[in-house]
This record gives sequence, C-alpha cells and structure tokens, in this order.
Amino acid sequence: MSVRGLPKAGAVRAGLGAGLLAAGLLGTGLLGAGLALAAATFSPAFAAAGDTTPPGAPGALFHCPLPAAPGSGLGIGVSLCWGAATDDVGVTGYDVQVKQDGAFTTIRTTTGTGSIVSGLTLGQSYTFRVIARDAAGNAGPPSNEVTASANYLTGVPPSSPPPSPTPIDRTPPTRPEGLGPYSVYINGAAGLTWTRSTDDVAVSGYEVYAWIDGAFGKVPAQISEQAGDKVLAIVGDLTPGRDYLFYVVAKDAAGNLSAPSDLARQRAMVEPPVAGPSPGTGTDTTPPGTPTGLTSVTGMPIPNGVFLAWNTVSDDSGVPPKYDLFRRTGHGYAYEGENGTPRDIVSGLEGGKPYTFQVVARDAAGNLSYPSAPYTAVAQPGETSSPSPSPSPSSGIACTVAYTATTWGGGFTASVTITNTGTTAISGWKLGFGFPLASQRVTNGWSAVWTQSAAAVTAENYEWNKTIKPGQSLYLGFNGAHSGENPSPAAFTLNGATCS
Repeated sequence: MSVRGLPKAGAVRAGLGAGLLAAGLLGTGLLGAGLALAAATFSPAFAAAGDTTPPGAPGALFHCPLPAAPGSGLGIGVSLCWGAATDDVGVTGYDVQVKQDGAFTTIRTTTGTGSIVSGLTLGQSYTFRVIARDAAGNAGPPSNEVTASANYLTGVPPSSPPPSPTPIDRTPPTRPEGLGPYSVYINGAAGLTWTRSTDDVAVSGYEVYAWIDGAFGKVPAQISEQAGDKVLAIVGDLTPGRDYLFYVVAKDAAGNLSAPSDLARQRAMVEPPVAGPSPGTGTDTTPPGTPTGLTSVTGMPIPNGVFLAWNTVSDDSGVPPKYDLFRRTGHGYAYEGENGTPRDIVSGLEGGKPYTFQVVARDAAGNLSYPSAPYTAVAQPGETSSPSPSPSPSSGIACTVAYTATTWGGGFTASVTITNTGTTAISGWKLGFGFPLASQRVTNGWSAVWTQSAAAVTAENYEWNKTIKPGQSLYLGFNGAHSGENPSPAAFTLNGATCS
C-alpha cells in the first residue's frame, strides 16, 4: 500500500528533552482505517556515484514517550527513537515504516534518529521499523520491530479530550465466505456473490479487489444485500470477455478489516452474448483446467519457506499453461510469481507459521482457470540449509536464457527460462548475471537459491531440479525492487559458460 497526495500542513517542532529528537510534521494523509501519518522528504547533500554498498541496520528502535508538555498540540500518535546506522560513504536519511496488511510501508522519511508519527487512533497498536539509506539510494537492512499504542503526544491528556470509543472496537468482521461468480448482463461487467459477514457491532460494508495488469487493486462495485445471508456485487468498467480474479474484504465502522475471501475467477460480460468461437477462427476463449492437488512436498530443507506442488492441467490449445501462485495475507493476497511447471518454492516466510495458498492456470491467450482450492502449509523452521555444491565451470555447455520482467513502481517480477541447447545433460548448475543499475536488487525468488553481491546475481539449483536434459527448459524467477528505470541484464552465464 502506498500513500499518495499528502496535503501539506504547517511545520511543528516538538522538544523531546535532553538528547532526544526534534521532529518536523510536514504533512498528513490517510493510510487504512483512520491512520493519518506524518511524512517528509529530504534532498541528499551529496551524490555517491557508483556507490553500491548499503548502510548497516539502524541501532535499537524503541518507543520514546514525549515528556509532559501541555499545549504543544501534537495530537495522538507515537514517538520513536533509534540508534544511528553506519555507511561506507554516509547515511543521508531513514525511512520510517509501518506494518499494514502484513507488509511494511514507508510513511515518513527523516534525516534524524527519531520521528513523531501523528494522527493515529487512540489506543490502537501499530508496528514500526526503520531502514537507513545513503545518497546513492542504497537501502540497508531493517531495524528491530517495535509495537506501540497510540496516545496523546503531549504526555498528558488535553483538558477537554475528545470522546473516544469505550471500549475501543478492535474486533474485525468475519471473512466473506463462498465467493463465486454471478451472472449479470451488462457489457464489461462481472457479477460476484458471497455469504454475508458478521461483526461484534455491525458490518459497515465490503471492498472488492481485482487482479489487473499484474497487481490487485480496489475496484468500484455496486453492492446489495439480498434476502437471507447472500450479498451481490456488480463490478463495471472492465474489458468485455476478459478473465479477472477477485477477492472481497468486509469492514466495520471502526475501520477494522476482515481477512480476505478466497479467490474467485469471473469473466467480464460481452453484451450481447456471443457464441463460442468456431473452429479455425483463431480466437481462444476456453480457459485451462482447474489446478487440483495443491500440497506440500517433503524431504527437502527450505528454511523459512515451503515447497508446493500441484497436478498438471491442460489447455485446448495444446500448449501447457503457466501457473500463478498467490499467498493469502492479513487483508489481501501476495503474488508469488509465475511458474512453467506445477511446483514452486516460496521463501522469506516465518518458520513455524501457517500460510494459505491458491494457484491459477493461465493460457497464452490470457484465459484464466478457476482458482484451486485453498491449501494451508506451515513454513519450515529457519535453520541453515546446505545447497548443492557449486558446479565447476564447463566449456561444453550450450544454453539459452530468456528473461522477462513485469515492472511497477518500485518493484518487479522477473521470469527466467534456462534451456539446455547442447547434446549432454547438465548435472548441477549455477546461473549468473549482472544488473545494469545499482538500484536493482532481488528481494526473494523461487526454484533456485538466489544470492546477490552488489550488482552480481547468482541462482543455484536445488536437489530436485539439478539436472537439465538436452532440449529441456527450466523455469525460475524472483521478485525484485528498483528505483527509476528497470533495464534487463545484458548477459547470462551457466556454470561459467556464456548463454545466448
């Protein structure tokens, strides 16, 4: 989630006592339910051309309550302090991040080692962390996480405090169940139906999200509650005949959001309805089969991750479809990437914690299958694993590498296809390439052990995919971050041999 269009407000200075910070509140904006947060920008005093070394982690982050200062008028929020980070050139600022929908979002940038986050909900808990940056834009590892409850920033309540809910409602509605398609005869519209959610006070409404151009986003919907326990929604302004994935979240008056519904697939209506394509027309409107059998694969260590596999599905085109894997988060879904084979390794999870997944098949024409049944897997503990030994360079390898990236603001997902064009099998492999820009970096990947040092990236095989037979292709990929442009790597090597 990103914060856009923050309206400017007057600067406010607040003393934190001897040795504490001075914080400027340069703007406020709405983030989620009643979350108005201060934001600021800064310009580095110098540029560090060619600097690819990120800063270290900030020192211990802690909640540093403001001293009593009646009349300072800072409102309701949290004050934070941390130790300075180090860098080979120099730290130019810190990103203050808050956890929202299971992910951290930057809500304030400051040059000091402290920050005030105002405009919060009295009594509500928020989780924060801090990341240091240098003049070249390199971001270091995050600090420890701190959870603090919002309170009066003056240290004492005002003489006439505004009324607050008693007790504060922190209970979210139940997640919408039974999401599925509903037929509507409106050109470019898709109909959905689900079972009404419940809440300890009352459900105030629902939010509908659609998978469009590689990301889920909230879409306008006409929502009506029917007799019994059913809810109907009509989502318009879609591309007629195109398949979409949807999920729904319930909300209450206090701004609490439910867990998301299961994923559902629906096709936007073409009005008037048209018959299926005639043989030989070249128009493919038939979706692939629905993936089944989603389960965990055991016997291979995946620290802080899971190894998932499912049954292969077919498509009427005769070309094997691709698979898109989604992981359920607090109030939505995270995209875990595209796969050419019916399996995936998801890393970067919390060991011992359960995670729920669904997979969708997609053919070359863009038709989507119905999502698989949800499957919950427990991430393996974060023990140190030993990947296969690095293979020795071989001049006898013949290979091609195809690299494609789907890019959005600040991030991207890359798909990499390795093909053995030689006449002998490759047993054990190590892919290497370099990013053109220092700001490009791998955040997490699948189907390989991914590492990065400065701009150099390597991907090494797991035991289950160490062999690439002649003529065989191997599909892997990763999620990444970037700043500005996101050019593709120019060259790839496999076990030291250059691939075309």
